[in-house]
Amino acid sequence: MAELASKKQHTIEYIAIGALVAAAVIVGIVRFNKNDTDDEVFSRKKFNNKWKEVEMLEANVPSKENKIAYTVKDEEFPFKSPFDETMEEEVSGGDNILLPAMQIQGMIWKSSRPQAIINNKVYDVKDVISVTGGEVEVKSVDKDGIHLIYKGKEFIVGPK
Repeated sequence: MAELASKKQHTIEYIAIGALVAAAVIVGIVRFNKNDTDDEVFSRKKFNNKWKEVEMLEANVPSKENKIAYTVKDEEFPFKSPFDETMEEEVSGGDNILLPAMQIQGMIWKSSRPQAIINNKVYDVKDVISVTGGEVEVKSVDKDGIHLIYKGKEFIVGPK
C-alpha cells in the first residue's frame, strides 16, 4: 500500500512539473514574440542608436596600421641589466681605481631602511661587502643609485 501511495505521489509530481514546463514555454513564446520590439531588458531602438554610434566610430579608424620598426644594434644585448656597467673615478696619482666586479640586482631607496641587492644578498647602509681585492662599504642608497666606498673612493652605481 505504501508503494501505491508513493507511485501516486510521483505521478502527481511529474504532472505538476510538466504543467510548469508547458506554462514556461507558453510564456516564453508570448514574451519573445518577434513583433515585440521592446521589453524591460532590451530596447531595439536603443540598440540601433548605439550601433549607429559604433559605425560612426569605426568609420574614423584608419584602414592601414602604422608599422613599428625595431632596429637592433649588433653590439648591444637587449636584456642587459642597468646595473652592469661599473663606474670609475680618477685618483690624484693618475691611477684609476675600478670597482670590483659585483652583480647588482636592485635597490630599495624610498623607505625607512634603504637597501641594496648585490650578489644575491641584501645589504643595509654601512654594511661591508667582501669581494676579491678588498671590501666595499654601502655608504647610502637613494634615487641616484647605490653609493659605494672602495679603497677610500666613492662610486655611484645606479640604473642608466
